[in-house]
Amino acid sequence: MKKSAFISDVLFAFLLVAVFTLCLFRYLRIPMLPAFLLCLLCGTLSAMGVGTLLQAKRKTLFLKQSEESQKERLLTHLALLSDEQKTNYFQEIFSREGEVKRFSRLRLATQNAFYFLYFRFSPVTADEVASVSRLKTAQDKVLLCNRIDEGAVELCAKLNIRLQTGESVYKRIKEANALPQTYLGEEQKESKRKRRIRFCFAKSNAKRFFIGGALILLTSLFTPFPYYYFITGSILLVVALLIRIFGYS
Repeated sequence: MKKSAFISDVLFAFLLVAVFTLCLFRYLRIPMLPAFLLCLLCGTLSAMGVGTLLQAKRKTLFLKQSEESQKERLLTHLALLSDEQKTNYFQEIFSREGEVKRFSRLRLATQNAFYFLYFRFSPVTADEVASVSRLKTAQDKVLLCNRIDEGAVELCAKLNIRLQTGESVYKRIKEANALPQTYLGEEQKESKRKRRIRFCFAKSNAKRFFIGGALILLTSLFTPFPYYYFITGSILLVVALLIRIFGYS
């Protein structure tokens, strides 16, 4: 929620309650001055209550958006890992819950379940679910993936294959305190800083600095404080020249 919207909602609550209570108190024949003071008090209390509720709502919404963003980063990270890295990563997570054995790449077995890892950008298909069902084991079969086709979901239910998709996988990894420190596919802070610098000092920005400097210099001819505008405009013109010569292409 934007700050302006927050202030507007709080002010609206104040005015609504204050006007209503003022009319109510006057209807009850309370003198004008006490009625006015009481309506201000009621309006203030209601505004404080609405403000508290909006802040709590804003905090909850922020947490949900933050977790959703972290979940998407995790799923992208898992899709970019090699098959060997995915296997090792989940083997480490499952080992915290009990004994785990590596059957092959992307296949892990615990005491009670047999896990199939399908983390990639394309959804799991019904044919791949069918291949999972062919494995003969007395353990429960659990398929972990980013996303899956609707037909594959129905087939999992028919073949008694448990399904864990993005939401449940994220919660399980978070509960195991095994979220990655750095995520693949995410731009590093250093790279982001360099990209911003290149954008700010690109040669194409020289025109903007020139126009801004020229307008400020022209303003110095009409303003009662010409020196400030003259110095500022001159600096912008110098910056425009330097960017044009030495800026990034």
